[in-house]
Amino acid sequence: MPPKRKAATAAVTETPAKAAKTPSSRAGGRKTATKAATKASTGKADKANKTTKVENKHFDPEKCYRWFKTYTGLEEDEDFDKEQIGPSGIAKLCEDIDVSLETVDMLVLAYHLEADTMPIFTKDEWAKGMKTLEIDSTQKLKDKMPSLVAKLEDPQHFKEFYRYIFMFAKDSEQKCMPLETACAMIQTVMQGRPHEKRFVEFLETKKPVKVINKDQWYNFLDFSDSVAEDLSNYDGVNSAWPVLLDEYVEWRNEESSAA
Repeated sequence: MPPKRKAATAAVTETPAKAAKTPSSRAGGRKTATKAATKASTGKADKANKTTKVENKHFDPEKCYRWFKTYTGLEEDEDFDKEQIGPSGIAKLCEDIDVSLETVDMLVLAYHLEADTMPIFTKDEWAKGMKTLEIDSTQKLKDKMPSLVAKLEDPQHFKEFYRYIFMFAKDSEQKCMPLETACAMIQTVMQGRPHEKRFVEFLETKKPVKVINKDQWYNFLDFSDSVAEDLSNYDGVNSAWPVLLDEYVEWRNEESSAA
């Protein structure tokens, strides 16, 4: 009989122990569930944030077209193509992204849109160029412009851009650029570079030509990059510069002699 009582006592003793574990186990279960819920919630939030970032970068062609249309139909000429952005539309675009028509920004944009004629952006040029840039709103363009302009600091990129300007700025049916246009483009594109001011002064004062051809335009950049501002390293014997640039040097030398 005593052994049976001991067994009963042991059984009674074990019951509270098991009961004691139950609240702890439940608490642990609640903590585990809470952690799992928190982790799941955090995971959903992270996923939502990532989705938002992807959506912000997403290019929407329909949105881009609606944006394009806000700059069309602003020209006084009723015959002007309503599917093109003209001078008035470009002026409004400049205002919206806080840049001046006098700076290089719009020429840089034209380059990236591969625009054919100044000052016009066609529907196809806009759609193709903005898709490449992944831009479909004014704010995105405003944010992107500084980096696009900064690319001009690369010599090879600038050379390609400079050569593009000749095609863009010349009369579409002509092979040359009007002198007045060339002077304006040099002042905008070459601002601060060697010979920019003096060469424009020479063109406007002496008017040695009425138009600037492609060879003259291309060579002026090479001349600016290789010939010192004071002409100290100019080689008039072994160099093969266009006659226009030789005349520029002569004008500078005559000016120095007369001083």
